[in-house]
Amino acid sequence: MTTPTGAGPRSSGPLTGTEFAELDRLIFEDDDWWAMPSADQTALRHRLVTAAVTHHLEHSADYRRFAEASGFTLADLDDPAGLARVPQFPTRMFKRMEIRSVPAQDCDVFKSSGTSGTQSRVWRDEPSLERLAGSLRPEGDIWRTLYGDIDLDDDGEMVHLGPHRHEADGVWISYLMTLVEMFAATRSYVHDGVLWLQDAVRDVGTALADGRFVCVAGPPVFVAELLRHMADNSIKLSAGDRMAVITGGGWKKNESTRLDPDELRSLAMDTFGLASASQVRDVFNQVELNTAFIECEHHRKHVPPWVEVIVRDPHDLAPVPAGRPGLMSYLDPTARSYPCFLLAEDFGTAETDTCPCGRGGTTVDIHRRMRTSSHHGCALRLAETVRTA
Repeated sequence: MTTPTGAGPRSSGPLTGTEFAELDRLIFEDDDWWAMPSADQTALRHRLVTAAVTHHLEHSADYRRFAEASGFTLADLDDPAGLARVPQFPTRMFKRMEIRSVPAQDCDVFKSSGTSGTQSRVWRDEPSLERLAGSLRPEGDIWRTLYGDIDLDDDGEMVHLGPHRHEADGVWISYLMTLVEMFAATRSYVHDGVLWLQDAVRDVGTALADGRFVCVAGPPVFVAELLRHMADNSIKLSAGDRMAVITGGGWKKNESTRLDPDELRSLAMDTFGLASASQVRDVFNQVELNTAFIECEHHRKHVPPWVEVIVRDPHDLAPVPAGRPGLMSYLDPTARSYPCFLLAEDFGTAETDTCPCGRGGTTVDIHRRMRTSSHHGCALRLAETVRTA
């Protein structure tokens, strides 16, 4: 299977209805998703999720049985309020079942962390991967607040603190972070289980000296390791506005090992000599979710308008009002190869007000994992298996 480039969709096989053509135009051609009025976003999600539910009911026997057992029918989707009734798989079901809506030979398998028997296994075909890549498309307005008018293809350098996809063994965060290759020329700095910090520092300094825009991307734990290495060796840079730091993955395994995003931003500003804390951004995704949520300059994670976020009361799974914490759940129509209708194991909140950055739509804040879960997340599992040098 070829690697998504973000340049645009290839054939989506049987999923070629009007709604999916609309979805692909939005993902691959629209540079400012969040300018869409709120009412239009609501109507869009209703159309797209309804089409996706119809597809997966037809093509996934497991999802069809699950929906029938839930008493759900397509008549429940006669209006947007019915989206809350769409059956959602608990994400742990991906640890127990092979959930697909297309043939296995059309897919690659991506894994979360954990030992054998406890990993989520998600089957993605090429259209699903391309849409995921499209949600990270560097032409988007939310990214341009980082690098302005710089041509990243010619003047950018990506420093990826992780393994290349060929060494990732299907672990999702490793693969996801390699999609930074869409931005600019990229080097990866985990090889044979070793994070080569000295090489990363050297190459960052060289690229800045050459006048290039540098983006350091990786799990928060690896960015923290790089910053500690630089502090231990009394290394500071003066990047100004010629640098960005992008993190993706888990922030804590437990309270004793928690990384604080504000502290990491402050340390990155001081160590790299950044002009603004807005140059440090986080991206939220998990192996079962097929869209990335990107942090804006005010550090709020924006949900693209095609994803329905429903925060649920953990006791009865009823939807809770905006701003009230609960279990996060998602209806994501971008996945063709599996039903991406998920009840996650994270507690968080969703807001529907206009962000201080001026973008409308939904923003999310992920607070913590369920304490009953032993699943640490791909980034933290990666940190447990990689040494530094």
